[in-house]
Amino acid sequence: MRRGEAPYRATPPPWEGWPAAETSRRRWRIALIVPLVGAAGCGLLFLLGIGAFALLLIVSRLSVPIPDGEPLAMNTAEITGTWTDEQGGRLVLEPDGTFTSDGVCGDFSDDDLNAVSAPDPGAGTWEHDTWEDLDTGDPVSKVHLTFTPGGVWTAYEARGTSKKPVLWEYIGDPDEGNLCVLEKAAE
Repeated sequence: MRRGEAPYRATPPPWEGWPAAETSRRRWRIALIVPLVGAAGCGLLFLLGIGAFALLLIVSRLSVPIPDGEPLAMNTAEITGTWTDEQGGRLVLEPDGTFTSDGVCGDFSDDDLNAVSAPDPGAGTWEHDTWEDLDTGDPVSKVHLTFTPGGVWTAYEARGTSKKPVLWEYIGDPDEGNLCVLEKAAE
């Protein structure tokens, strides 16, 4: 370079003509592709998460035991009578809405939803309602017992067939698979 010449005359300054047209097109392509690939990746992760959740739900339903049969809707006359469990516990539901029990299994709670033991022997009142089953949408009867005095309560769900009905509930955490199953005793 000679004295008196502009230092940038031979080569253009860096800010002139930069970026090149090819570089500019490449940047636009990248600017369009990156969000599309990101959105596709997020969508794929979302679908994988939904699939994993569905798989866990199916596996948990298959691994948690329930009594045989379908959810069962029963009338009051079908529910009244004597019910027994495998350990010899006995529950007698009277037509007037009272009951007596002797060593019956169940998941008993107080008014504060604390797990408690049921009075043994016990007595109190019972009610029955019919709801829609969460899994199938079919009607299912539920029997709610309230021990008096004290307000200890529990609720059983009807399942099985009209010839072989059962009242049942989980004892404690359903994932542990502990069941209380009451079978209708022969009259």
